[in-house]
Parts: sequence; structure tokens; C-alpha cells
Amino acid sequence: MNALCCLLLLLFSGVAAADPEVDHHVAQAKLFVKKGWYTDARTELEAAVATPAGQTSYDAHWLLAQVCYELREAEAAANFARTAASLAESPDDAARAAGLADTIDTTFGVVVIQAPYEGVQSRLLLESESVIIDPELKRFVDDIALAWTKPQALPVRVALPVGDYRIQGAPVSVQPGSAQTLPLDMSELGSAGFAALQVTRVELATGVGALMGSRVANLRPSLELQVALTQPVKGWLVGVTWDYSVRSYSVAGHGTRTHPASFAAGVRLGRELMISGPLALRPAVGYRYGLVPGLAMGCVDGDTWSCTPLTNDSDEALTVYAISRAHVPFAELSVDWRKAGRTTATGFGVRIAYDQVIGRIPSPAEAVVVDSDEVVTFSTDARVWTSPGIRMLANLSLAF
Repeated sequence: MNALCCLLLLLFSGVAAADPEVDHHVAQAKLFVKKGWYTDARTELEAAVATPAGQTSYDAHWLLAQVCYELREAEAAANFARTAASLAESPDDAARAAGLADTIDTTFGVVVIQAPYEGVQSRLLLESESVIIDPELKRFVDDIALAWTKPQALPVRVALPVGDYRIQGAPVSVQPGSAQTLPLDMSELGSAGFAALQVTRVELATGVGALMGSRVANLRPSLELQVALTQPVKGWLVGVTWDYSVRSYSVAGHGTRTHPASFAAGVRLGRELMISGPLALRPAVGYRYGLVPGLAMGCVDGDTWSCTPLTNDSDEALTVYAISRAHVPFAELSVDWRKAGRTTATGFGVRIAYDQVIGRIPSPAEAVVVDSDEVVTFSTDARVWTSPGIRMLANLSLAF
């Protein structure tokens, strides 16, 4: 492996690019290499080799091979080195590039790490079970292990020095010049497996909700039921929800009543953050639209019944209970415990949501008189009302 070290320590040189654009990209890349900015250097060189002149540039391909190696992309480095060897105008340049490609071929093997679903993102644990004597190769493995402490989009294709490893606890023996596949179960992807699962989740929730304020004083806390479908999209959680409230309201002189028209549908957008072990934190915002029944209105007779919000000292001749349409922007925070299986995952948790209800009562509208079951038509100038609300829910998440 000392030969490889010597190759990487050589000054970046070669035949100058004949095209000004390629020459500019290569010069800029060399500057970035001197500063240790290898990602920026690769961007410049990829732009160079994408041009017609760059496709035949030894200098661009040779430098790109070395930059890829520094970025711990040994397979790509070997491929670019082989191309550089075929483009070299001098035997020395050709031998140098071919030597790098041959050294990688005899020192590295490829592992393709797969998950049950394409697009899963997870941190990966890389452990070497072989004694690595060459310090350059040891740094190579250490750099990859460090990079994998951040979530990786699977499948991952990586070239590793020949030896025995464990990836997520699964044994892998890397052979020179060979490629092998390592399939991982969701359980092997660790506690972040559920957060990374890029498939639709079904979420069921139930709990208690309450609206607050004088305008909704006769509405009682309600039993809340929710069904939601949530889809991970590039780190975000996009969902649709359907809610039903078993809502009761106080009726003067008649105790409490319930009304079936208390449902809503909506959308939400959130992020899922792993806290510790299997615990996940999910902040989200969203919007729901639905109906809120049972708003007390005191009415006086005229050409039609004219109604206003009912107060304690109202002496109106008739009380009706209006059904309001409601716009509900909301913010919520969930804490969930995740359990990943082979190809499924389950989550249990609690959620608290803050609602800002903006209601609008239709006018004219119909209402039923509680005493006589008579249907009356009423109108009101107090159509718009607002109320804050709180929901506390227990949540079950299922991913298949």
C-alpha cells in the first residue's frame, strides 16, 4: 500500500487542458485541493469532464481520481484512473494512473448495503474485525465510519479495504476486486429505523379535546378520534387527517345533547427527530376544516328570527344551537416510542395540539327548537367567532 501513498503524495500534474473552460475548472480544482476542499474540487472536475474537451483530458480525469480517493470513494477513483491511463500522452502518466487503478483493485472490494425499502435513511455502524497495519487504509476506514454516523440513504455502495468487518452487527468479509450485497432488516437499522422508513404510515389517535372562551362556554370537552395517513418525503412528514369529535353541549333546561355533525378533514406537515434510543420527537403544523355544532344563539322574533350569541342575562324569546363551519390552523408536538421489525414498524406515543378555531355561522340558516323539535330559519350578524382549543391524544402508528 506504500505505493498508493506515494502516488497520492505526488504533485497534481499532467498535460494541460487544451480547452480554456476545462483549464479553468482544473486550475480551480487544484486550488481547492491545496485548501483541502475536496468536495468543491470534485464539483469543478465533474463540470470539466462533462464537456467535450474534458472527456479527453488526462489532467481532469487523473486529478478527479485522486480527489475521489480523498473523499473515500475508492471505486470511483479506480474508474477515473483507468480513464486517465487511456488518455495519457506519456508512458509515465499512463503508468501512474494505471498503477493507482491496479492498487485499488487489489486492495479493495465493494459492499452494497441494502434496506427492505429503497430510500430508507439510517445511520450505519462500521466496525473492523481485521488488524489494519497500513495507516492510510486505517484512516480510510475510520473516515467512512465517521461519515456513517450521519444518516445515509440506502442502498449504499462502498469500497472498503480487504478484510473482515461488521456493518450494523452483520459480518462482512471483503475480498479484493469483488462486489457483494449486504441486505439489512429494519430491526438491524437500529432505533432510527422507523423514522427512516419511507413508506406510508397509518396513524390512529384518540383522546380529549376542549374549546375555550365565552363564545363556546356551553360546549363540553369532547372525545376525539383521528385517522391519518402520513408519508415521509425527503425528511419531511406529509399527512392527511380525518377527525371526529364526540362533542356534547349544554342545552338550557335540557341537560346536554350530542350532535353527529362534528367532523373535520385536514393536512399537516412535520419533521421527525430521534431523541434517544427508540424515542422520537415530531413537531408539526397543519390545517383542518370542519363543522362545530352546538353554539348557543339567543333569538328575537321579527320578519325572521334574528339571533346573537347567548349570554347569561339574555332574555331572548328563543334559543337555538347553531352549526358553524370552522377553519382550524394548528400546531402539535408528539413524543413516540418506536419499534422496528423486519419490514414493519410500530409506534406508540402521546400528542398535544393547539388549535386556533376561526368559525363562521351561515346566515340565514336552519335550527331545531329543542322544546318542540320545530325547525326555524334564523339570521345573525355575529357570524364570525374565534376560540383557542387544546387536544391531548394517545397515538398508534403502523408502517407496512
